Amino acid sequence: MPDMETQTLINIGFACAGIFGGWWMKIIWDSIQSLRADVKGLDTKMHDDFVRRDDFKDAVKDIKDDMKEGFKSVNQTLGLLFKKLDGKEDK
Repeated sequence: MPDMETQTLINIGFACAGIFGGWWMKIIWDSIQSLRADVKGLDTKMHDDFVRRDDFKDAVKDIKDDMKEGFKSVNQTLGLLFKKLDGKEDK
């Protein structure tokens, strides 16, 4: 059986290991909490900066419809020009 001095050294060693382990776990816990806060901030920022897929599809559909209308008038104008050019003969 170990004497009291050896037992005291063992107890001090375990106490130091416990203190170091607790300190290490506290550092890891704080790091995890900081990462959670960062991810939450990015999630909030992502919703502000990026467009949802459904909203993007709706916007693109609206733009395509507007472009079709715009090109219809361009086609009509070009059609009239070509008719006038076809009506004229080279002189």
